[in-house]
Amino acid sequence: MGPMSDDLFAFRLWRRAPDSAKWLPASRLLMRVGGGGSMAPAHLSWGTEDGAQSLVGFSPDMASCYGHRRTTSGDVVEVRGELDDRAEHWEGAAGARGYEFDTEVQDAGSWHPAGRLWLLIDDGGEAPVRWAVWGDQSGNTCSIALRSLSPSSKADVSDLVSVVWADAEHRDAGEVARNLVDASANKWFAPHSRASLEFQLTQPVAVDRYVLTSADDAPDRDPAAWTLRGSVDGHVWRTLDIRSGQSFAERHQSRMLRIAEPGPYGHYRLDITGNNGSPHLQLQAVRFLTDGSGGFVGSRQRAGRAPVPYRGIRVAQAVPDMPAKPPHIPANPLPEDASAHPSRTRSPLSTPGSSPSPRARGSRPSEWEGWRPGGPWLPSGGRLSMESLTSPSGRFTVLHSVYEPSLAVRDNVTRARVWVSDSPGSSLVCLGPDGDLVAWDHHGNRVWSTGTGWLGVRRLEMRDSGELALTGADGGVVWSSGIPQAPAAAGAGHLTAARGSAMRRGESLHGQSLTSGDGSTVLFHDGHAVRIMVKGQTSHWDRFYDQETVLALDDDGFLRSRALDGAVVEQIAGPGAELVVVRGGAELRDDAGAVVWASAGRSTRLAPVREPAMPQNEVLAAWFGALAGKGTGYCVAVVKESTPLEVLRRTGVPPGSEVRGTWRRLERLRDAAHPDGGKVVAVIAVGPDVLLVSDDSALPVAALAPSTSVVSLHRPCEGGGFGETFSLHQEGRIVSEFRDDPRRRKGAKVGEVAAALDDIAHELHRHELVFRTAGVVPSAAQLGGPLLGGVLAPLRSPSAAPTAGSAEPLLAVEGYEDLNPLVIRTDFTDEDAWGRVVEELRVPWVDDDPVEPHLICDPRYADAPTELVLQAVRAALPGPSLPGAVFIADDTTMRGTGHPLLAVSTEWDGEPFEEDEEEFVTQFRLLPDTAVEISTNLDLGNMDFEDFVDGGLYERRW
Repeated sequence: MGPMSDDLFAFRLWRRAPDSAKWLPASRLLMRVGGGGSMAPAHLSWGTEDGAQSLVGFSPDMASCYGHRRTTSGDVVEVRGELDDRAEHWEGAAGARGYEFDTEVQDAGSWHPAGRLWLLIDDGGEAPVRWAVWGDQSGNTCSIALRSLSPSSKADVSDLVSVVWADAEHRDAGEVARNLVDASANKWFAPHSRASLEFQLTQPVAVDRYVLTSADDAPDRDPAAWTLRGSVDGHVWRTLDIRSGQSFAERHQSRMLRIAEPGPYGHYRLDITGNNGSPHLQLQAVRFLTDGSGGFVGSRQRAGRAPVPYRGIRVAQAVPDMPAKPPHIPANPLPEDASAHPSRTRSPLSTPGSSPSPRARGSRPSEWEGWRPGGPWLPSGGRLSMESLTSPSGRFTVLHSVYEPSLAVRDNVTRARVWVSDSPGSSLVCLGPDGDLVAWDHHGNRVWSTGTGWLGVRRLEMRDSGELALTGADGGVVWSSGIPQAPAAAGAGHLTAARGSAMRRGESLHGQSLTSGDGSTVLFHDGHAVRIMVKGQTSHWDRFYDQETVLALDDDGFLRSRALDGAVVEQIAGPGAELVVVRGGAELRDDAGAVVWASAGRSTRLAPVREPAMPQNEVLAAWFGALAGKGTGYCVAVVKESTPLEVLRRTGVPPGSEVRGTWRRLERLRDAAHPDGGKVVAVIAVGPDVLLVSDDSALPVAALAPSTSVVSLHRPCEGGGFGETFSLHQEGRIVSEFRDDPRRRKGAKVGEVAAALDDIAHELHRHELVFRTAGVVPSAAQLGGPLLGGVLAPLRSPSAAPTAGSAEPLLAVEGYEDLNPLVIRTDFTDEDAWGRVVEELRVPWVDDDPVEPHLICDPRYADAPTELVLQAVRAALPGPSLPGAVFIADDTTMRGTGHPLLAVSTEWDGEPFEEDEEEFVTQFRLLPDTAVEISTNLDLGNMDFEDFVDGGLYERRW
């Protein structure tokens, strides 16, 4: 076994405590010392900034090493190692800290050039090397001590921080963000479990380490997951370090953390995405360090000679030249021989901090080139949600609205609608990968389409003729709204319509929209309403007028709403030069770029997303909904490091039965082979990974992940987004799962999941969560192209009858109606007490009509535990008919003062929470006459279960 290169060596290490016979695995050692040609050291000693010291000796063939190490705590351990040339160490070397020096030696009182010296010693620790001593087999030795050369002449550059900003802090107690860098005993405290901190330095510094210090109390407030980013200008940010599953062993503990690829940034931002269970956050201090090694001083001794002074000046931070890796050849989405796949070592999901491949960056296919929000056309895979397209001249605009009409074309000269679709209200219009223009309601159901699926449509165009057209690759019209009878425009017959993300002086909006560059935020105007919508949230700024208006940025720079006759209805803000829609709001800016007015404060803005932005959740939902069809649930999954045929085999498609073609062909095959049912499963190769789509909403994906990673989304039939399950399986076990029926939130701190959650506006955007976690974004061309798939035979339905000896007797819930309390009796010892409970349950709530609770008195559930009752209710009332809570009359009810019922949330499945699962309130006590208030508000969605939990017995409020 040879070294990784001529003079770069990697050793697998083991450690052993004194007087112990057991060797334990230790961090690997990556090493390169010397200059010019190859050098195999005989021994190497080094010390790091945290006080640790190590010494190892090497065998003549460099196959093994042995030595000892004194740790930062002063403990001494033995170490031994074996040479390792595994491929992953090449990638590890890219993040290791190395140096390259121009050196000199002193001879006869003069300094003479001594060539280049390369030094790289990486023992897996966070602290950098401060000194090193080594010698080779010939008896030559070197000893060097690195010296600092940083902007502040020291490693700690925290004193260069001039401004500290936090989106949350406790000002009344003086626990503000500035305390983090001041020499103060005070800490920073935030009343949230997530927060962002920004640090501005007086000059750019290549910070390569940072230190976080825990505060004085409450370990559950310590950060557990965070991302550190750097920026040159404070606007464009680059991810430097991502951590998850972190903890602090004690109070006031300082943890030093390395940055693999530092850069000269004047702004640093720490986004804390999770803690250790508290609803609050705190830190004592944040420090920034730079290695700042400007050179070294030391001595060099040739065998048989006296030592001479030796010094060096750093010329670059270097990593030894790596052998060229084979270029990445993108895989054909469906190769002719899908079974042909070179053997490769399987690996878990890549960490979010690693350099993304082109597919992981979410680069858009060629049909998106030249597209911009608000322009005259929309590419395949695009969508409109309260957004518009305006023809090249600005004469005509098509606007999607959640109000009726849902989709209409307006003449900007006459201000009249010249075409209106027959679509009812919808929340989204999407041009799917199959070429069908589809309107979707907020439940995810199709409500209208052009019927152009699989006809080669590539674009939706708003033309200057007033025609809304779907066109193919050759520009030919596949579908058209028709050319309206519109008068010729005389000169400047209409105000200049704003487009894209900005409205400048002299421009206006009337039945148009502006969209932020990342697609997250929309300024919507339909003539009567003006709203600023943020993805995954409701509008945070609204104006509703009782007459048609124009939103205009007038020549004097004031933003105004004007009536159609020009009269000012409202002066909103000004003066400014342009109104810009950014992520999370709209800003009116002056000529210098300063913000004159903003619709939302900075602290309420969404965190920025990775660039380039990945497709939005609604688009992805529309893509897969278009494939599966209305009324059908589906499963979408990304299988890492696999092949299409391998995935089909694991899902149960018989060998030799797979076919290549469209989804419709697979459906026809299913209908012919299994007229009584069956499920379609199709796969697409996306680089080295596989995208799976099936109309089986319960497709088990655990079988796909025996030795790799699978990210999946299950959407139930007619689920309308409710009941979706996101899951991440690694090496055969589930490590993260989000679902809302029953409610579960597991593995939110898993590294890749935490990073993906930080980049989306709402965790319910689970399509986007799948692809951000997997680092795979399929293009519209791939989804609309040929598929490799097969058909799964229908499974026999299990008998609905209870099995013999079942521990869960079936619960009969017949005639139950929403809003009425569902009350189940489990204590049958006191009929008088039960009568008083029923009497209180029937007390009128809002009007004089008595309440009619749904009572279940089944002796089989006498003394039944709460979990069993809940599971029986969930089994008896599946889906939307399930109430928000079930009320149990148990022994405490019969004997307690006021006969308090037990309210149990049906979002809980009755199973105990796992260690890495976020718990939530599952039950509380209430007086019987409050059951109708709670059940009504829960079933209407006015309030959540937690809203009624106040730590004591819930009583009627009015």
